[in-house]
Amino acid sequence: MSGYEDDKTLKNQNTDSLISDALDFVSEYSAKANVESGNIVPEQKLAEQLDMPFVKLHNYEFNEAVLGLIPAEFARSHNVIPLQVDKARLLVAAANPMQQNLYQMLGFITGLSIDIAVATLKDIQWAVQHYYGVQDDELALESIDNHINNDTGVQELERIGSERPIVRLVSNIIRDAIERNASDIHIRPREKNVELIYRLDGTLTTIRFISKTLLAALVSRIKIIGGMNIAERRIPQDGRSCVHAGDANVDLRISIMPTVEGESVVIRLLNAQVGLKSISELGFSNKDEDDFRDLLHKSNGIFLVTGPTGSGKSTTLYAALGEVKNQNVNIITVEDPVEYHMDGIEQIQINHTTGYTFARALRNILRHDPDVILVGEIRDHETGKIAVESALTGHLVLSTLHTNDAAGAVTRLLEMEVEPYLLNSCLLGVLAQRLVKRNCPDCLEIEPVDRLVRHALELSMDETFYHGKGCEQCNHTGIKGRLAVYELLCMTDDIRSLVSPDVATTTIHQSAVDAGMVPLTANALERARNKEISLAEVYRVRLN
Repeated sequence: MSGYEDDKTLKNQNTDSLISDALDFVSEYSAKANVESGNIVPEQKLAEQLDMPFVKLHNYEFNEAVLGLIPAEFARSHNVIPLQVDKARLLVAAANPMQQNLYQMLGFITGLSIDIAVATLKDIQWAVQHYYGVQDDELALESIDNHINNDTGVQELERIGSERPIVRLVSNIIRDAIERNASDIHIRPREKNVELIYRLDGTLTTIRFISKTLLAALVSRIKIIGGMNIAERRIPQDGRSCVHAGDANVDLRISIMPTVEGESVVIRLLNAQVGLKSISELGFSNKDEDDFRDLLHKSNGIFLVTGPTGSGKSTTLYAALGEVKNQNVNIITVEDPVEYHMDGIEQIQINHTTGYTFARALRNILRHDPDVILVGEIRDHETGKIAVESALTGHLVLSTLHTNDAAGAVTRLLEMEVEPYLLNSCLLGVLAQRLVKRNCPDCLEIEPVDRLVRHALELSMDETFYHGKGCEQCNHTGIKGRLAVYELLCMTDDIRSLVSPDVATTTIHQSAVDAGMVPLTANALERARNKEISLAEVYRVRLN
């Protein structure tokens, strides 16, 4: 491994010219990028301390012949990628240049002397998936020697789905999605190819396109993983599996749907280490956090979390369970499906095919001496009635409901024919929430705001808001994770007096605001004023 004089010049003047030019380019480009962005990452500091060049890979021009010098599996497992070769020397980008055994392994594999440039781990993982992913596709294509059609037998489908290149391709797609903290993988067939999409921070992001020839083999492999019928291609199927990612177990929820272009696949990734949060991490104000904790320490009653699909309701409920668990109580959950496994809590999976519904499960678990019950969702009158009765008989019940705002949960339960006097006696509070995209703090810039947006939110024309421009730290998306905006309605005597079969949602909402509730739109607007989210996100999740 050679040392370096500064960011542009090699100390070792005997290094071959092409490698020297490559390192010069790396250092010059890196220095320019750092001046423009003003950001210094830990890997760059390490590179400076070791007198090595630091490279950003998104704009680097990779050569297929050079990539072929290091096997894809080795590059993925050791987080390295080759940059340039000349005669007996190979320049490799690595996130951790301190591993002496890595140089020895690379030298043994390639038969070349190794020079190291430093790159961020995210950059290398992106480059490995982006460039080696194409090679995976090509190897998988070579392994398919027969066209799969509706007459293909089960044994042939199993053989194709078990071919090593197909297995590797599917495994690498799942692994890459987990490394990027994607919540979902979409394999979407189109007329001429297959689109691979990840949902990253709530946004569908196209990763690459795959040959249409590989679709049937990919789907067959995924069906094998999910324990589904690989011969059935005419009806939707659901399956599940679990994979190990580092120290974490990630649950896979698989949905396969036949379309006119072929079978479409969606894999939901449930990573407990990423998804489970504490109450303090949910983003409540100090007052609302105290009110929320106070509600969870009640011995009986029902607390509801509302919002559309994908608004983080389950994350909030599991955070609530984590708080309640410290009280040394018997907790039983009834879910469809069980999203995160929590030690010390009895979790029950609903099975509609056998008639084991929420209502039936609730009847059974009341005889199991629970103190706290989590019901995945109140969907109908029967479930709502039993949940309310459970709350009245000395149990703390946590559940979700599909309504737009907190006040709407009260009228929704009344529509389910839950008696007003029962609701008055047991409802503790309602949390309505949405997930919004957090601005990347490293690339904030003034957000251009449309006049219509300002008018809809009743804002002046001169107020300034910010959004993420896109940088290396956020993979040029301008987004750094998501956070919840919410409104927390705590039941008061005034609100209870309003509960009747013909009460309007707006009446309950106004009474809650008068009692101190901050509406969801106002909460989101405050986040935008603090530069945490863009005004476009406020406009997207606003409530009328």
